[in-house]
Amino acid sequence: MPPKRKSGKGTPSKRGTKKTKRDSSPENDSGASDEKEFDKDTLQRNVKFDFEELMNDPTFQHPEFIHTMEPEELTVEWYEENGLEKPIHFRCDPTRIGMKLPSPSTFTVDSVLELVGGNRMIEVVQVEDQGSVKMTLEEFVEFYKTPPEQRKNLYNVLSLEYSLTPLEDLVNSPALVRQIDWVGNIWPDALRQRWISFNGREKKSYFPHHTFPKVQNYCLMSVANCYTDFHIDFSGTSVWYHVLKGRKVFWLIPPTATNFFIYQEFIKTVSDNAFFGRSVEACHVAVLEPGDTMLIPSGWIHAVYTPDDSLVFGGNFLHSLSCQTQLRVYQVENKLNITRKFRLPYNEELLFYVMADYVKKWTGREYVRPLLVEDAKLDYVGEKWKAAGGHLKKIRFEDYNVEVTSEMVKNEEESEKDAPEVKVIAMHAGSSNYDNAMISKMSYTEATGLEEEAEDEDVKPETKKEAEERRDAEIDLLAATNSLIFYKNSKHDFVRNKSVPDHKLPIGHEPPVYFNDEEVSRISPRLLEELEALGAYIRRKNRVEVAEGICHPASLINLFNTVLKKRRAELPVPN
Repeated sequence: MPPKRKSGKGTPSKRGTKKTKRDSSPENDSGASDEKEFDKDTLQRNVKFDFEELMNDPTFQHPEFIHTMEPEELTVEWYEENGLEKPIHFRCDPTRIGMKLPSPSTFTVDSVLELVGGNRMIEVVQVEDQGSVKMTLEEFVEFYKTPPEQRKNLYNVLSLEYSLTPLEDLVNSPALVRQIDWVGNIWPDALRQRWISFNGREKKSYFPHHTFPKVQNYCLMSVANCYTDFHIDFSGTSVWYHVLKGRKVFWLIPPTATNFFIYQEFIKTVSDNAFFGRSVEACHVAVLEPGDTMLIPSGWIHAVYTPDDSLVFGGNFLHSLSCQTQLRVYQVENKLNITRKFRLPYNEELLFYVMADYVKKWTGREYVRPLLVEDAKLDYVGEKWKAAGGHLKKIRFEDYNVEVTSEMVKNEEESEKDAPEVKVIAMHAGSSNYDNAMISKMSYTEATGLEEEAEDEDVKPETKKEAEERRDAEIDLLAATNSLIFYKNSKHDFVRNKSVPDHKLPIGHEPPVYFNDEEVSRISPRLLEELEALGAYIRRKNRVEVAEGICHPASLINLFNTVLKKRRAELPVPN
């Protein structure tokens, strides 16, 4: 969460860029910045930092901040015992930590363009003032390939999430990350959906919007001298980071209570007069060379400088052994009113799925009502879709059965409120909510065959009401024969993207709880402390965003905390 910045005006090419309404700044409307040639000294005067000096400052030498280990030691067993508390810097073949990457000798920004699609609109950081502009991926790649002496501005891509594109097939995050990531392992597959908004019929550029926290895979493209000010990644997510080409310099600050307090004041009262790393208890500088990989734990405050043109793969993830820090960062974001598009989408909904997953392991009770692909409200982009090669298809305007008008585009651009919010610069999810979805469901029959399977000329298709009644009858029958099924109430009062007090409902008579003692005994003291923080957070809130398909949330929360109390009573009292 870097400090709030004003946005300037600039264009990377003759086609120009589109600035968001909130990013407009009256003093920059003259367009003067378009006329000046890029000069490093001018940039340094604007950000007021001498990066070469900061890189070599002995004050920022704290190697004890970096955990060292052999790559093969990065296992789930090690994680469960130690958690992720310090950054881990690997200088090794990435395959040794379970990664898959394209060859740096052949992979370029043109490869990204080909695999992701040049018409995709992306949010691009304008380095000089840390604001942002919107442009197509094609426009940015055109800028990236411009000789350094001809760059009038510095642009930095930090938010190109490439999941659901062919690029995803070429890159795997570290094996441990994939094993502990909440989004990858717990979010229901049937809720992995998408809708597309277009930037007008002429350009045919588009924004993807998603119904799940799409933050696992980012491609970062930065030209030399780009700088990202100090921030904490959204919702306290941890980060994996691999430098394919170029170099990256990190200034890392541990999330101590003092540092965290100073950081909050820094966010609220931005000053360009001093380097924030000098204001805290201690700060360490780490240089990542080509081929290096780093894991940055939850809550670590960091800034990033790019000495050379670089191409980086990274991603964000939440996990169980950082619940306390993740929730602390999330609450600070609420307090500071951080702009929604720079935050983790569906954060609280994800917490409910996490609790339901644990409760099922511990007691066998099921609180997540089955979510079928056939119920998908938008484009289904889950496992079946990907296995059928759906992510290999190019996104085309013609695939959407809707007439996009200039008025609709205008509404899309002005849909964000003008509330005073704090903008952040970091890897982020972009616009990931779909309250104002304006297009119809894309036809994915060719990719999945799902609709063909349901077709039969001799069978009259069910109406929506008939399908709901049939489904409810099946749920009632299942719940009546299994006391561990807790999703009988098909009419659960779930309101998408709006907080509800359902978790505060009174808990009536419930059947006895049967504990899986083997699973409960696996709750280590470290994990117990983190999950207790999660349970307490949800219990204290007056309203929460209950996840779709979660039934009897009050019962779920009560049972989650009951198991934790049972486990706490079983553990020896510390001296």
